[in-house]
Amino acid sequence: MTRVHLDTDFLVRALSGSAPERHRLVELADSRVELQMSAVAWYEFARGPRTEEQLAVARTFFADDGIVPLSEDIAEQAAMVFRNLASPRRRANDIAIGATARVMNARLITGNERDFAGIPDLEVEAVG
Repeated sequence: MTRVHLDTDFLVRALSGSAPERHRLVELADSRVELQMSAVAWYEFARGPRTEEQLAVARTFFADDGIVPLSEDIAEQAAMVFRNLASPRRRANDIAIGATARVMNARLITGNERDFAGIPDLEVEAVG
């Protein structure tokens, strides 16, 4: 089964009515892909501002194990990428999100493709 990870900005835009993102999220939800999101991206989304209802609606797109924790392996992979990129500090969360998608063999869907530039072997789909 194909895995797709959602980035924070994509989910925010999709749930706030932005046409390309909303359309793509509906397509994904109606398909056979396994939707996931890094715990780091979920943290960015959940810290808001979001209402309880918005959080509940967003959570329905993911299975029980759809929020992928930052494991030791993922943290080590992200740290390696972080050390190899120039000026990565402002992108630390994005590097962890990208590393999670890569370790899970998932395509990452985002509205900010450049946030994930330089992460080796990461498949990125830009929407919006």
